[in-house]
Amino acid sequence: MSISQQLSKFIVESKVPQEVKSTSKLYLLDWIGSCIAGTNSDPSKITSKIAQILGGHPKSTILSNGSKTSAPLAAFSNAAASHVVEMDDLDRTSISHPGAPIISTAFAVSEEINASFDELLESIAIGYEVCIRTGESLGTSHYEKWHTTGTAGTMGAVATACRLYKLDIPQTVNALGSAGTMASGLWQFLEDGAMSKQLHPAKAAHDGILAAKLSNESFTGAKKIYEGKKGLLNSMSKNPDFENMINNLDTLESLPESWKINNVSFKVHASCRHTHAAVDAAIILSQKVNVSQIKKIDVQIYSQALDLLDGMEPSSPWAAKFSLPFCVSTGLIFAQCSMEEFTNSTIANEQTLSLSKKVVVKTNSSLDKMYPQAWPSKVTITTNNGEEISEQVNYPSGDPESNVTKIQIFQKFLSMANPLIEGNGQLIIDKIFDEELTPDIIEMIELSIPSSTKQLSA
Repeated sequence: MSISQQLSKFIVESKVPQEVKSTSKLYLLDWIGSCIAGTNSDPSKITSKIAQILGGHPKSTILSNGSKTSAPLAAFSNAAASHVVEMDDLDRTSISHPGAPIISTAFAVSEEINASFDELLESIAIGYEVCIRTGESLGTSHYEKWHTTGTAGTMGAVATACRLYKLDIPQTVNALGSAGTMASGLWQFLEDGAMSKQLHPAKAAHDGILAAKLSNESFTGAKKIYEGKKGLLNSMSKNPDFENMINNLDTLESLPESWKINNVSFKVHASCRHTHAAVDAAIILSQKVNVSQIKKIDVQIYSQALDLLDGMEPSSPWAAKFSLPFCVSTGLIFAQCSMEEFTNSTIANEQTLSLSKKVVVKTNSSLDKMYPQAWPSKVTITTNNGEEISEQVNYPSGDPESNVTKIQIFQKFLSMANPLIEGNGQLIIDKIFDEELTPDIIEMIELSIPSSTKQLSA
């Protein structure tokens, strides 16, 4: 059997353990919060406008404005919104943000076909499994040029869509083939601080649904999209791991702890995940040193992070999220690196920019050996009187190793969502996590639409 055939069998037939579905609830909540928080951003407004211009049968909701369009276009817009504030989840070993493309797909398709809440949760877990395995199999060489959220995210999205549409195994094989040939997302946008990063999960979600719909109408795709000589892995990776795509797939039903979704990290800081260990270290150091007494800040980081972040300037709120000196300085000055620190006014803060000039970033081979299982950084501050203070963080806040709690995830969600939905955040939490209730997806959508949008449409 080809990789696609084995994956398709898993997508179509696997029974998702109850424990895994319960875990999926946390990532669903986190995605809703990120999507709500991103609704007022320019990328969200633009993608919503384009979705409305393109039109489509009103089947699924764009959360930013409450309008309805086709499932692919709703997923397109919602995925962009959920990725823009950089608070969406992150998987380390695949180096991807699975929630943005996958849950955007699951939400839109579930509304379109009136799926049950249980089916929604199952499709999320399956989408994460395929996305993460794809990213891991592509490896770190892929990430040098390709944004894995766009590439592996497309494969996770199509798996999610196929499960919800109840495609059979041959149809799912074809859908994987079509999705793989559309998978893309290049890092060149970083040079300009452009909005392309939001386009990547948006297209992944859109194209995942498109591929599933095409296959449902007998449109064929490559049968060996993963292992073929000109397929996804051989074309996009220097050292593809074919075995990882299918390893232990048949044992997952009986091993809830082995599902990939269990090890996905939640984000605490509103910046690129590669900055988080250094930001955590800076926040710790902010309690030990007076910012005015800082002479120099040395940041050590693993090579692949510097390859991505090197030279990034805070020229826009999106670019600032990738500027390691800016993020570290923000952590030192404000003891946080939240959404409020990435606006057109805050990125021009003279104190932050002045402190940023004292930051020197270098790679450290010992940190390289820990990546990608850990994303570590070491920050050393030299004061005006010559004193040196250091802090190393191997597992940033939100990693499974940091023992992030359900309460912390709830608090994060409320801080992102409540300002825009007039306190409905707790209602959404209750509906998702109350075991006595059978959540209504339509009702959750209604609660998630920003209040200002509802007032405008009233």
